[in-house]
Amino acid sequence: DQHLSHMNAGKTNTTDNLLLEVCLAAKYEGESLVEKHKEFKKTHNDSNICTIL
Repeated sequence: DQHLSHMNAGKTNTTDNLLLEVCLAAKYEGESLVEKHKEFKKTHNDSNICTIL
């Protein structure tokens, strides 16, 4: 898991670095949710709403 709480404050010294860290965290979180949704659909085939969020 990639979380903003794991960011090294000493390495985030510019707005660009912060934006990069936030975008990477969002990317990894999105990938995680896609996988969780695939698992959800295996047992809840009649639903398009994922309650994992």
